Order: sequence, then structure tokens, then C-alpha cells
Amino acid sequence: MPEPGGAPRPPLRPQALAALRQGGFALLLLGQALSLQGNWIQSTAQRWIILEISDAPWILGLMGAVAGLPVLLFSFLGGWMSDRLSRLPVLLAAHALIALQALLFGWRVQTGALTVPEALCFVFLLGCGMAFEVPARQSLVFEMVGRERIANALALHSTAFNLARFAGPAAAGLLMAAGHAAACFYLKAATSAAVAAVLLVLGARGYGRRRAEPAGGGPVEALRSTLSFAWRRRELRTVLLGVAAFSVLLLPYSILLPVFGRDVFGLGAREYGFLAAANGLGALAGAVAVAAWGHLGRSRTWWWTGALAFPATLFAFALAPGYGTAMGLLFLAGAAMVVLATNAVRRLQLAAPDAIRGRLMGLFTSSFMGIFPAGSLLQGALAQWLGARLTLASAALVALALSVSLAWGELRPRPGASGAR
Repeated sequence: MPEPGGAPRPPLRPQALAALRQGGFALLLLGQALSLQGNWIQSTAQRWIILEISDAPWILGLMGAVAGLPVLLFSFLGGWMSDRLSRLPVLLAAHALIALQALLFGWRVQTGALTVPEALCFVFLLGCGMAFEVPARQSLVFEMVGRERIANALALHSTAFNLARFAGPAAAGLLMAAGHAAACFYLKAATSAAVAAVLLVLGARGYGRRRAEPAGGGPVEALRSTLSFAWRRRELRTVLLGVAAFSVLLLPYSILLPVFGRDVFGLGAREYGFLAAANGLGALAGAVAVAAWGHLGRSRTWWWTGALAFPATLFAFALAPGYGTAMGLLFLAGAAMVVLATNAVRRLQLAAPDAIRGRLMGLFTSSFMGIFPAGSLLQGALAQWLGARLTLASAALVALALSVSLAWGELRPRPGASGAR
């Protein structure tokens, strides 16, 4: 039944699988699901291994910084290339680099000769690959499913991401406990090869070869014009500033999880894997909820729900008295983070002109993942000095106060203004 003004009312029934009606996207999602499993298996293993060989929490912060630095430096370039060139070769090159670092990492772990500097080099290479892969893939998804199904496509990808976030850490913990740590990295290389095969099939079908035909100019001019475009629009400005702040204050909680597991709760590798898996299971639940019901209500409302709940649940986790309570709170934090991140991309995708879609996604990737190094270094150092509990609790409290302030600025009624979806 149409709403007043003639706009069709969105169906109340769940729309969880709408984007899968586009066959190319279904194949891409399958490949991504495999790759994401490998991502979480490797990331869980590398954090534990680096903590074991260094016995220093601040090294985990340094690792997060090294992984995020190329994302900060190169994501916009990756988005610019995906606008100027066809997206398929950008994605294939990125996955080749990701597979190479995983093979080298696994080989050094298997030989028992891995050093901290070597591990940091491999992590840097992984970050370089992700800097080009993420904006190109996000642009390709919009190209495949279009405006009407982009929200559902993003939520389905988030579901795959968070299914991996649940299963990957648990698998990594079991493999490490069984003495097969190197297998965590070889599996990642295999999944990257599988994605490359999927991309070649999609390329044969004509996907990923279309150029956006943007206006002329090099990457520096493109960065200036994209920043100007985003700053002039309050919705985009709020999302990008909020995401950048959360990247510094909240996302580094992931690099502190090994410290919480080993030093705060006294866990072994297997139990640490289950702790991280609880966070992933919550994120999976949040992704399923957005996939099924994200078409109802405004994306702005979904976004701010996540932006307020994410810091609140992390603050509670930092003060959790025991393992069971911590798992429950990490479950809730994972759900809130997914609602926040999915609807950030949704708002940006819907507001982006086709000619600068890759660049805007590159800007988002830099804000969401690339500023992460600053928070990782800061929180890793503070955890070494103040302890993991006080460090995370303080950061979450600051983020919560910032969220309340930004939410009031965007959501308060404005005379003559109408809300954006």
C-alpha cells in the first residue's frame, strides 16, 4: 500500500535474500565467504603468535598500526583506480598479494623461525592488499545489484563476514591448540586463490570490466574534490567523522582481546578463540537482522542505534567480572558494530554519484580501517602501562560521549528539514 505522497511502503516481511536474485552477486558472495573465513583464521592466529613470541601487549598495538597504515595511505588510491580502470584487474592483483603474504607467513611459522619484524612485514603486505581490494569490491557490488538492492547486498556480505568472524577464530584456536598454527596461514592463501577463480568467472560474464568514466584529473585532484563533496553534505560528513573517531577509540578492542584472554581471564589459546568467536557470533546476529529487516526504517536510525550501543557494550565488557559475562557482552558488541558499519556504507553508497563511488568508498575505508593504526598504537601502549581493562573502559566512555554529541547534532529537529534515509 502506498505511503502518503505516493511512495511505495516497504514490505514488512523479511527481505533477507533479495540481492541473491542477481546471479553474479551470489557467486561473488560465495567467493567472499571463503576469503573471509581465511581472513579471520589468519588474523586470530597472528595476534596470538605475535603475543607469544614478543610477550608484550604494545607489540599487538604496533601490529594493528602496521596493518592499518597502508589502508590509510592507499585506500583512496585503490578507489580512484577502481573508478578509472575496470575493477576486475584491481581485485585480482590485490588477492595475489594477499595470498603471497599468507604463504610466506605460514612458511616462517612452520619453520619456527618467525621473528616480530618479519611478522610485521607480512601484516603490512596484507594491509596493502586490503587497501585496494575493499573499495574496488564495494564499487563492484553496487554495479552488480543496483540502488534498490544495495542495502540487502551489504547486509548479506556482512552476514558472510560475521559468520567468518564467528567460525574463523574458533577454527584458529583449535588448529593452534592441535599444533597446526601454520595451517591458519596456508588456509588463507587457499581462500584468496578461490576468490581469484570466482573473479575470473565473473569477468568472463562481463562483470567488473565497466569503467565509471569519471572527470579527468589525477589522484590528488580527485582527493580534493571528493573531500569537498563529502564535507558539503552533513550526512556524509557526520558518518565519516564518526567512523574515523570510532576507528581510533573502539576498533582497537580487537587487538586487546588476546590480553584480556590470557592476562585478565587466564585463558589458553582454545578459550581465547571461543572468546573471539562469541564476538563474531554477535556480529553475525546483527548482520542477519539488518539483512532481514534493514529495508524497514531509515538507515540513519539504524546507524545511530549501532553508534550508541557499540561503545556502551564495550565499556561494560572492559569491566566484566568473568569469562561468561565477557562472552555475552562481546556478543552484544559484535551485533552493534555490524549495525553501525553496514549502515555507514549504505548511507554513503546511496549518496554517492557513480563517477566517484570508488573514491568515496576509498575515503570510507581510510576512515574506518586506515585511522585504526593511531588507536592501535595508543591503546597498545596504554594497555602496557594502565592495563587492558582501564584502557578499553576509558576509550569506550569517550566514544559514547562523542556518539551522544554527534547524534544530538544530527537527530535534533530542524525547522523545515526532512530526514534522510
